[in-house]
Amino acid sequence: MGFPLPAFPPAAWRWASRLSLVTFLALSPAMARSQEVLPRMHAGLTVETWLSELRGGLTWHDPSFLNGRESGLDINGELLFVTPVPRSWGEGLSPGWRWLATPRPHLGFTANTSGNTSSGYFGLTWSVPIARDVFRRGDAIRFDFFGGGAVHDGLRYSHVADRKSLGSSLLFRVGGEIGYQFTPRYSVSLFLDHMSNAGLARENQGLNTLGLRFGVGF
Repeated sequence: MGFPLPAFPPAAWRWASRLSLVTFLALSPAMARSQEVLPRMHAGLTVETWLSELRGGLTWHDPSFLNGRESGLDINGELLFVTPVPRSWGEGLSPGWRWLATPRPHLGFTANTSGNTSSGYFGLTWSVPIARDVFRRGDAIRFDFFGGGAVHDGLRYSHVADRKSLGSSLLFRVGGEIGYQFTPRYSVSLFLDHMSNAGLARENQGLNTLGLRFGVGF
């Protein structure tokens, strides 16, 4: 018997296909020439430089066009840390593929303002510049993709129409983000994430969020 897959709604698959197209562009070595337009990826000489970036903003909780049931706005906050991979490990890769050696650990939360599901999450984020000097010299458009886990205060088994049956207290979390870097320090981005148990529990309705947030690099 095959491994059960999460039951994404058709709209989610359309979003995933669009993100896949952007991923293809992001993986082009001709476009991902360097990471000098992104926040710091590697650690410096002091403890304080282990922090790479702070992101935060508002998200649309479980939108209806993605098979949503819950509602409200979420407040999102996230810390990204510099990659634990030594800088030397990526030096043998071509410049267009060095992003593979710079996954940044992240730690964040999403707090629902309407009493629905809130969550805390953790994982890894890969960031790739896909276009540079777009509107002004020194700016960039980047693509992020991320994955990891999440814990939540939602319902594992719901008997009401406006709450999801998430099936498990620990969920997988995956998603993608398109961002505009005004400078390596300041950015604004649109992101979509999905949380589910990947069919490992009897109930697996999943939860999606779509959000806008701002970033400050360190």
